[in-house]
Amino acid sequence: MWKIAAVVVATGMLAACGGATGDEGKAGSGAPGGSSAEKSLVKTPEGFDTSKGWQQAVSWVSEDAESVPVGAAPEAGVVAFLQKRGEDYVVEARDAATGAPRWSSKPWRPPVLPENVEPDEAYLPRLLLVNEGDREYIAVWAYTPHFTDKDTVSLVLYPADSSGKGIAPAHARSLPIEAYGPAKVVDGGSGLLVSWEDKGTSYAAAVDLTKEHVQTYDESLELPVCQEEVACIGGSVDGLSPDGPVIGLDPGGFGVPGIWQSFDAVPPGAPATKSGRWGNGVVRHILGDHVLSGWEAERDPARPEDTTVVAAHDLKTGKLEASVRCDTEDGDGVSFQPMVSPNGRYAVAGTVAMDLEQGKSLCLQDNGEQESVRLVSVGDDGIAYGHQRASSQRIPVAVTLGTGKTEPLPKGTHIPFLSLPQAGGFSLPSPDGEGLLFTFHPRR
Repeated sequence: MWKIAAVVVATGMLAACGGATGDEGKAGSGAPGGSSAEKSLVKTPEGFDTSKGWQQAVSWVSEDAESVPVGAAPEAGVVAFLQKRGEDYVVEARDAATGAPRWSSKPWRPPVLPENVEPDEAYLPRLLLVNEGDREYIAVWAYTPHFTDKDTVSLVLYPADSSGKGIAPAHARSLPIEAYGPAKVVDGGSGLLVSWEDKGTSYAAAVDLTKEHVQTYDESLELPVCQEEVACIGGSVDGLSPDGPVIGLDPGGFGVPGIWQSFDAVPPGAPATKSGRWGNGVVRHILGDHVLSGWEAERDPARPEDTTVVAAHDLKTGKLEASVRCDTEDGDGVSFQPMVSPNGRYAVAGTVAMDLEQGKSLCLQDNGEQESVRLVSVGDDGIAYGHQRASSQRIPVAVTLGTGKTEPLPKGTHIPFLSLPQAGGFSLPSPDGEGLLFTFHPRR
């Protein structure tokens, strides 16, 4: 089953990918009911055909938004957008290849902010893809603080393979929580995961979409290793495996109680413990069926600057799939969301690229001969796209993961923030100054 991380477009990525113009909402031959991109000014890598395509604007978000409500469901072959209609929100799903409308939801209205709460981007509705079992869901959620009462996390979910208009949510739920700061909702790998903090304690809720059941956890969770080998302060839920929650120990170590733990899958170049007492290794992201982790590396006089080992593990078994000694700090204030290819074979995270099937990894950090490359997306063909930092410039590049070859692209080339089997997705500021424009061009 294809699983791709929900799209989170960072501010820096938009600056890197933007620069073209287009129209909003005009019907065109390239996309029934959408906007044709036949005259697109997007300059794409040669693997994409700019003579064909489609585009869609999202006008209610700011150009410098930290994230925008756009998500892709590769198995269903759709790209979903959260659009605002007055005080309501509607999910519009379009065919990834043609832009043709596939389905749209009934209007949904999140809870109104109380009068004592100032508007903030953290309280705006968001969209993400969630996988559970063999189904893809498009989830819309919003966090509403109250301060004088319990906060709420409101959720509505729609099957990604729906069709037609006025689709009702397959699941709708409101979770009352007591949180200090905004809650976070993510695809936990095998279901939807809500997490928050209150008075220094971490909490999480796993939402089972099949049984419509919610399981709440606090940080009293532990792994067997806590009593056997290392000292543990507490544990938080960092993901959801098919057999239970993925527990991340404080300050290090992770696993699924009774199933697997990271101490049995330590990557080369990293010790199982640090400071002789604490566990090593922390969960950084859940990417589909994989856990992306970071480890404190063993000291290496030949590579003193590389203090981190990045590793990938199978979500169900914990088996080590690939690892590389590499620092993945973003630099320049630019943050890139880790991504996995639609077929689940390749993963990219900043300066790291992995072939999870072959167990091979690349570190694209500055090595004295080549400037650092930070990757944004990767396709099923094993070609990743990103930028190379050279002096004050950021050069667009394509990296072939099979060979490790980095190829600079022509000046002004836009790189895809989405590399789908059918098309590439490119983001840019809307020409009318209202929101963002997303352009999709098919593969050649």
